[in-house]
Amino acid sequence: MRHFLLYLFFIYCSLTIQAGFFDGTIPDIVIVLICIYTVKRGQVYGVALGMIAGLVIDTTNGLILGPNMLSKAMAAFLTGSIRDNLFQWNTFINALVVAIVSAVDVFLVFISLEVFSNASFLNRSLQNSVTQIIFTVAAALIMYPLLNGKRKVNLWEADH
Repeated sequence: MRHFLLYLFFIYCSLTIQAGFFDGTIPDIVIVLICIYTVKRGQVYGVALGMIAGLVIDTTNGLILGPNMLSKAMAAFLTGSIRDNLFQWNTFINALVVAIVSAVDVFLVFISLEVFSNASFLNRSLQNSVTQIIFTVAAALIMYPLLNGKRKVNLWEADH
């Protein structure tokens, strides 16, 4: 529970940073945090964190509840499914999964808002979505080694 609340705090902080410091196309730091949490804690906890993070995003943007809840939960589900079927997990695989999950996230939010709200995203160019995915992968490449938590053990010091 402590890790869950810590990551929820990180999500609030990342939303604040995204709103305050970035202008235009921004990386989706929340997706990166959800993917890392799902890899560390498992699919069920990741989906729960994804749904809560999506609810926070949906309540702050003021359109409709659901699109971000669905897309963030799906991101955690896909990350957990891929993680369960791989023997090794490293920074490259994490970046690849974040790219896939980010593309699915953008697509699900686009479709949900297009169908269920009056907000039209037809004027948003494909270049903005691709740029957002690239920025998100760059954020994943920076954040994964920092939040991975694996420390290298010095065998010389461990023996003494």
